[in-house]
Amino acid sequence: MLNLEVTISMAKYVLSAEEKKFLNKGYLYSLNTFMAFNQVVMEGKSFGMSILPALEVWYKDDPEEKKRAFARNANEFFNTHQAMQGLITGIVLAMEKERAEKGEPDEGAISGLKASLMGPLAGVGDSIFFNCFRVIIAGICIGLAADGSVLAPILFFVVYGCGLLVLKYWFLIEGYRSGVGLVNMAYERGIMPLIMEACGILGSVMIGTLLASSVKVNIILAPVIGGAEVPIQGILDSIFPGLLSVLLWWAVYKLLQKGLTPTKIIFSLMGICVILAFFGIF
Repeated sequence: MLNLEVTISMAKYVLSAEEKKFLNKGYLYSLNTFMAFNQVVMEGKSFGMSILPALEVWYKDDPEEKKRAFARNANEFFNTHQAMQGLITGIVLAMEKERAEKGEPDEGAISGLKASLMGPLAGVGDSIFFNCFRVIIAGICIGLAADGSVLAPILFFVVYGCGLLVLKYWFLIEGYRSGVGLVNMAYERGIMPLIMEACGILGSVMIGTLLASSVKVNIILAPVIGGAEVPIQGILDSIFPGLLSVLLWWAVYKLLQKGLTPTKIIFSLMGICVILAFFGIF
């Protein structure tokens, strides 16, 4: 019964001409993903640009809130498969729409949803499109190319390249349409607080995973006490694996809150690492 009601609620939502316009514009902006890619937020800048057309509509009378919403999305770490990016963008836009109109869900829930979806969907996208679909199409095209057919590169470009672009657009539209229906239903049923809490928990887990896998801090100093070597890093890992990574993240976060620029922090960390490495500590 619940599944039937969810389907009906989602089917009732029809995109307006204005929504189609800002979704189409956002899709075009999202194609610059690897033009705006960097090692700090990865696809974050592109994600922010893809939702900007919608924010300009929802916050046309509140430019300061528009700036806050854009900066929040553009400056957060985001990385997933390109086709899957459309789906996440659509769902996030549905939540941002509710926030613009009703003041909730809060920023943490939206950020948590992004963080919780990007990892699993990246795995799905890479497995299906990169490791399966691309290999099959490439195998067919390589066979054609070996026979001297000029259709080989054209077929690969159309089927794989254009196919992913079409799929990304479809995911964006359906993600937004379905997301609006689901968010509306969640508010009507009063379960939105549970969803927000779940998003926050999943987001925290994903951020913790990213910290553990991306931020590496290793103490090589092992003093000899009483004739026995004391591996400091091994002791810390046995008590709290990844503790130094979390502490480093916390310190950088506090410095950013105090207004220190990322460039200054990066060069400061580089200098500290050089000094510590010179003395055989890190």
